[in-house]
Amino acid sequence: MKRGNALGAMLVAGALLSGLAPAHAIVAGRIGGGSAGPHTVMLVSTRGASCSGTAIAPDLILTAAHCVGPAGDYAVALVGGSTPRLIPALRVVVHPRFDPDQYRNRHPTPDIALVKLAEALPSSIRPATMASTTTLPQAGTEFLIAGYGMAADGDDNTAGTLRCVSLASIGTTGGIMARLSPSIGLAGACTGDSGGPAFQSGKLSGVIGWATGPNGARGCGGVTGITLVGLNRDWIDATARKLGSPLN
Repeated sequence: MKRGNALGAMLVAGALLSGLAPAHAIVAGRIGGGSAGPHTVMLVSTRGASCSGTAIAPDLILTAAHCVGPAGDYAVALVGGSTPRLIPALRVVVHPRFDPDQYRNRHPTPDIALVKLAEALPSSIRPATMASTTTLPQAGTEFLIAGYGMAADGDDNTAGTLRCVSLASIGTTGGIMARLSPSIGLAGACTGDSGGPAFQSGKLSGVIGWATGPNGARGCGGVTGITLVGLNRDWIDATARKLGSPLN
C-alpha cells in the first residue's frame, strides 16, 4: 500500500471511531481520562488495529511493543474535534528484549515501544511525567489506567472514546510487570487499551499490555497486566535521545 493511501485508510478508521455513539472504553470505566486524559492518545494503523499510548515528549509516544511490532504504517488519531486528524509516525522502536512469543503466552517481557511522530502533538496533549522508581509496587497500590479500547470483549461499537478506571495491584510478574484488578466486580483494560497508561501518584508508572476475564478466562475486566516504566527508564531515556526527543 502506498503511503498516501495508507494514511487515508487510517484517517477513515479514525473518523469511524470518532463517530460511534455511544462510545466507551475500559471495562467499567468512566468517560474521560481523569488526570491521565491530557497525556493519553489513540494509535491507529494500516493493519486495521487500534491501540492507546502516552505522550512523553511533544512528538514522542510510549506504547506497547505488541501494538507496533507488526509491519505497517502507524499514526496518532486526534478524534476529539469535529474533524479527525492524523499525525503519522516517522519511526517506531520496539524494546530490544521484547519477545512476541513470551507475550502471547502471557509470560513477562518488556512490552514497550516508542513512536516518533512527524510533528508535535497539539498543546492540549501534554507529555506525562514518568516514574523512575525501580521498586516493585506493593499489593494494594492504586493505579489509574486509561485507554480508547472496548468496554466489553469483542464489542467494536464501544471503542473509540477515552475512559479510565482505578485498579489496585494484586502482585507482580517476572520482576518487570504488575497485575491489577478491581476489588469487586469487573473492571480493567480491554481490546484497544493496550499501550495506554497506568498512572500512580500522578506519574506514568506502567504501560497496559494485556487483560483477562474473571479467573484468568479469555476476556476483559478480570486482571490487567502492565509493564513497569521505572524499570525501563534507562532504555526509554536513551532511545528518546537517539530519536531527537530528549525527555525532561
